[in-house]
Amino acid sequence: MIYYNKKTDKKMEKELSLIVTKALPALSGSSLTYNAEKNVYLTLGYTSSAGNTYYRAIRISKHLVVYYHIGEGMFRTFLNGITIYAWDGQKPSLIAKKDWGGDNWRSFNEYSAAQESIIMLKDYLAGQAKAMGRTLPENQLLDISREMIEETQQKRLA
Repeated sequence: MIYYNKKTDKKMEKELSLIVTKALPALSGSSLTYNAEKNVYLTLGYTSSAGNTYYRAIRISKHLVVYYHIGEGMFRTFLNGITIYAWDGQKPSLIAKKDWGGDNWRSFNEYSAAQESIIMLKDYLAGQAKAMGRTLPENQLLDISREMIEETQQKRLA
């Protein structure tokens, strides 16, 4: 594994941005920036007529890509949705999507967004196990899902 350090941050950021932009079709035409402090990629936002700014925050691991659909208003940051893709190194496959928005938005914070992502991934894995005729304990599915979502938050490339 390659870990970020001060000497290689810029080079790795540029290389990963190129890979992510080419590999993930949802980002075509989007301008990506990397926020090292939060360890997240951000798409170029747009501002609505109501004055809210909307963008996607993207976290990546060797297995998953998690998009947080975020809005920033005058008084708060809100979460409009989460989209999770499985990543096989070649192409992404949509595995979970949950939308809020309108009057149903959620206040955004890193912890609750990660928890919602864990539940979404757990539900997907449970569905896959069921399709294979297997049943796994809920706590085991939660542990695996938590580990995989936490991997998207680590400052490393694999």
